[in-house]
Amino acid sequence: MKINLFLIPLITLALFSCKEKKESVKSKIAPTTIIDTVSAAQTDTTVVKEPKNIKTEEPETEVAASSYHFAFDKFPSKNYKFAKKAKLDFSSDEGAYNFRTRIQEAYASGAPEFASYYITVIFGCGASCIMGMMMDVRDGKIYGLPLGEETSCLFAEDRAIFDLNSRLFIASICKESPEDESVYYHAFVWNEDKKVFEKVEEKNIK
Repeated sequence: MKINLFLIPLITLALFSCKEKKESVKSKIAPTTIIDTVSAAQTDTTVVKEPKNIKTEEPETEVAASSYHFAFDKFPSKNYKFAKKAKLDFSSDEGAYNFRTRIQEAYASGAPEFASYYITVIFGCGASCIMGMMMDVRDGKIYGLPLGEETSCLFAEDRAIFDLNSRLFIASICKESPEDESVYYHAFVWNEDKKVFEKVEEKNIK
């Protein structure tokens, strides 16, 4: 009986200690769990949240050149029903062979787009400079377009403007400075008989 009375306090003390340890463990785990949950929530929010104050770029508007009206009908080219392309003749232009890859690709994939018979190819030749060639689908001969350093300008409104049914070729619309409202033109007319471009005055192109 004395032994039982001695064991009862020991058992009670042991049970009380176990309970206290469990509560202690719970109190230690709970804050960590809360912190992790908040942290996870913040991470998820950061990933899903869309960034603010980002300006969406407006689509580029066409340069003012589209508002310039040129008198293409003053310099008509003959009616031509395009059927097939002749083989390219690189011997017709001294410098053409240097750009044979560009010329061949444009010729193979293109159709007449200038002065009834000609497929054009235009490419860069340095800062503020473009150059190009045109190929006659009837005989494959190649001619240089009036583009290059002589017709280039630093402040260009637009360049290389032409039409399928006209011999008028606007090489560039230029300004003296970005702020300048007045423009000047490098304009030419293709002489089909002489196979050359001839300079044309501004008064004749508008």
